[in-house]
Amino acid sequence: MKKITFLLALVLIISCSTTDDNQEVPVVEIYNYFPLTLSSYWNYNNENEEGIARDSLYTASNEVLNGLNYTKLIASEPISGFMTSMMSQSLMRTSESKLFLNGEFGTPIIEGFPNISIPLTDLIIYDKEAENGTLLSEEIGEIVEVIDAIPISINYTISTIQGDIEDEGTGAFTANKVLTSSIILNLSISTNIEILGTVIVIPILQAQDVLKTTNYFASNVGLIFSESLIEYELEDLSSLGIDLPIPSEDSSTTTQNIDTYQIEN
Repeated sequence: MKKITFLLALVLIISCSTTDDNQEVPVVEIYNYFPLTLSSYWNYNNENEEGIARDSLYTASNEVLNGLNYTKLIASEPISGFMTSMMSQSLMRTSESKLFLNGEFGTPIIEGFPNISIPLTDLIIYDKEAENGTLLSEEIGEIVEVIDAIPISINYTISTIQGDIEDEGTGAFTANKVLTSSIILNLSISTNIEILGTVIVIPILQAQDVLKTTNYFASNVGLIFSESLIEYELEDLSSLGIDLPIPSEDSSTTTQNIDTYQIEN
């Protein structure tokens, strides 16, 4: 009886071992949505109401900041695309799931609009592990400028929102598992006027999402498509005798569509 029990146990052990050996090990796919290897480049066709222009973006060098490794990007002048301009003013790095941008938002939104320079410290551009609609980063601050001898205060909030993962590419590029995210710039502008010894705050621009950029990233490529919507409307201050050299309203869309690229291994 003991011999039979031992033989049964031995058969079970051999059977389990064989099953384990023959079991297929699942292959885990790793998606790198923005390779930052040196000597890589991306060329974009940019389109707006004025026509089509072309941007070229390059990885230039590796730099260390606060103990972290970043990649410096540069772009050929003139630069017409919003994201090309933003990335070429900054250092960028990736972690296991995130893309970070460290630098500044210093892109003129439209001609005649006040200069806006917003420092950005590791702004999270995307997080492939975050759920759709997740707030990734938020920068809040105030800029004080003088335009035509009128002091104005610009309050800003720049935020990034995680989008969905789509099965197909957007624009002229086709890819599987395209990651999306958005950058939103909310602004409010005001000035102070003294009337009979009393300082009154006059709103020039009520708090509005002035800029929304939606970006699309493909694995092992990077940014493949970007769409920026600019939309705002100033308050009518003509009755107060205030005339600022800022367009009273705007609604326009610009796109960046990848044309050619090279990713070095």
